[in-house]
Amino acid sequence: MSHSLSPDTGSGKDDACSEKAYFLRVNDRVSLELSESAAMDPGDSSGLQKGLILFDGDYSLCGEGVGFGVPAVEYPDQTLFSTTASIQSSGERLCKLFQIDALQRKTWRKKHLINNRAYDILQSGLAKTYRTNNKTRRHLNYLIRLQSLLGIGLSHLRTESRGFVRIEHRLSGNEILIKVDSSGLVNKDFRRLLVFNEQSADFDMYEDDSGILREESIGVWDEIDSRQASFRNSKTNVTFSVDNIQGVELYRGRELLKPRMDWAGFCYSIPPSLEHFEYTVRIT
Repeated sequence: MSHSLSPDTGSGKDDACSEKAYFLRVNDRVSLELSESAAMDPGDSSGLQKGLILFDGDYSLCGEGVGFGVPAVEYPDQTLFSTTASIQSSGERLCKLFQIDALQRKTWRKKHLINNRAYDILQSGLAKTYRTNNKTRRHLNYLIRLQSLLGIGLSHLRTESRGFVRIEHRLSGNEILIKVDSSGLVNKDFRRLLVFNEQSADFDMYEDDSGILREESIGVWDEIDSRQASFRNSKTNVTFSVDNIQGVELYRGRELLKPRMDWAGFCYSIPPSLEHFEYTVRIT
């Protein structure tokens, strides 16, 4: 093994609330962190659990992204996320158990739920246009900025847990083998399991068999047909790549609109029949 796995159980400033964090070293420069703490970013991922976060030296490359290996479960009526988790360490393996226990809702000033049917219908239509139309997306960014100024954004509200998804990480050289186990979900009546692999929007160059895309041209959750795809950070020259695996769908996306959105990466869409799934993230 060309890496080290070292635990850190808190800085000692608040031992009563300390949570586990582990570090994996890829090389002399690049490392990864896995923590039990939820995200404290001001953006849309605030309150969510994160997966493996990339570091270049002491500098985080994750931004508002959720890291490598983070599940969400799409049910017929809603998509649920994780705000609580625990980590188990065994030899060279790190296993994070993500409780599926939160709803994503529009709120005002992170406290007041926006519960208006007309607003929801309008927002749903705009969200679809935002994802699929690059030209319109640029104009809608002004609306998102205005919403942010007015204190409107996404919050994650705790709900009854639907069970957990187990994500196992094992680093070998510059490759992370990630194993996904959804057998711990209590409610099996879901449409698909989503597994996100994101870092910051500084990963601004996307490449696959069909060519290279940069910045806004990358799109927001477009499906990938190529066998392999990668994101590169043009500032640090760090790259991460994944494979397109038969039986699941693979999507790419990137958004940069600080402070709400600052992410780039991939998402696997996994059918309910596939309880055990594994893939590899390569870092170069």
